Amino acid sequence: MKSILLSVSAAVSLCVPLGANEISELKTQLKMLTERLEMLESTTKTQSEQTKVLTDELINVQNQTSFTVVDSSKDIQGMGVAASKVYYSKNPLSIGGYGELYYSKYNDSVGIGDSRNSKGDTYRFIPYIGYKFSDTIILNSEIEFEHGNEVAIEQLYVDFVLDPLATVRVGHQLVPMGYVNLYHEPTLFNTVQRPDIEKQIIPSTWHELGLSVYGKTDSFEYTVGTYTALDMNNAGASGKDWIRKARVGNESDTGMENMAVAARLDYNGINGLQVGASAYAAKAGKAEIGSEEGKMFMYDIHALYQNEGFKARALYTEARLSHAGAYDAAMPEHARGGYVNLEYNVLPFFAQTSDRLPLFFQYENYNLATSMANGKSFGDTESFTYGLNYFPHEQVVLKGEYVLRHDRNSVSSHSSEGIYSFGLGFIF
Repeated sequence: MKSILLSVSAAVSLCVPLGANEISELKTQLKMLTERLEMLESTTKTQSEQTKVLTDELINVQNQTSFTVVDSSKDIQGMGVAASKVYYSKNPLSIGGYGELYYSKYNDSVGIGDSRNSKGDTYRFIPYIGYKFSDTIILNSEIEFEHGNEVAIEQLYVDFVLDPLATVRVGHQLVPMGYVNLYHEPTLFNTVQRPDIEKQIIPSTWHELGLSVYGKTDSFEYTVGTYTALDMNNAGASGKDWIRKARVGNESDTGMENMAVAARLDYNGINGLQVGASAYAAKAGKAEIGSEEGKMFMYDIHALYQNEGFKARALYTEARLSHAGAYDAAMPEHARGGYVNLEYNVLPFFAQTSDRLPLFFQYENYNLATSMANGKSFGDTESFTYGLNYFPHEQVVLKGEYVLRHDRNSVSSHSSEGIYSFGLGFIF
């Protein structure tokens, strides 16, 4: 613009004869116009910079206040996809969760033929509340509302992210055993109820106070930590629930005499395949006077394979308690069990849609006390589960199944039973 004014001034001076005073006045006016133009250009530049700053701040505010949706491709090691939200949320505060409801009806024609009541349950509603102090210091929590009238804290910990190879977790957390114990959101397993083996032998959801370290490489993931130990004094003569009852969990009025060591290693080097093992060892709690304190050892081996619509999962586990008689004459000494779960999404054969319709089959075989302190055994149980899931959305699942269970043991009042179950699950 300044060059244009100067050019005009030069042209005028050449075409029109001017006196000295007139030329001086014209130069003064041009100088004033030039100064005004420079001021306008500076103001425009400043306004442009301010606009950019305001735009950036607005985008930042939107990110900070927006609700983070579940991203199934961003699950964190050893956690469900909804529980992982705080780790990738742009908002420091993250809220997620899951819920389960179900209805079950017994098939009275199976077994001894007696009639048993149907049951329904608002089984679980679990909010996750997380807060990211920074990219390397992250708080996460899992609060359980169960059966409509029970409340418990399942997880409350802080992660200190040192490196992809090592994150330190301090607080109340999951013990790294099994599959469903870690990945227990209802969209991640297809049965209405969790497998018996991952309720009775691996007592999911199994959460304790502890300190752990976890990390991963391109092909491996690991977790190792120390946790409050199972206390067999809590179990007593609990029958098939002898391991579940021994959990200390977050009960402040329960003694925490011992600390356990647990470790897990998974191999993920082949696309779609995970193979791994977990182990747990600890003293089992103070025994009666004059008796030696028992020791508890558990392990599991597990595998998961996925390829497009097909998924297969298998797990085998054992638990051993030494000096079981020091806790109760009928205390189990050893339990073992395994299951195989297969599913296939058949909906693509009928429609091109993002919905899913996996059909599944699960087989379980277990003995919750192959031997007891009194020399007896519970005997074997096996179950066959046939069912389907329907996913109208990747975060919502409707479930239906039929379980045929044969009990050849001393702790069940029914030798065989058939159960129809329907469930609803969701994550957010």
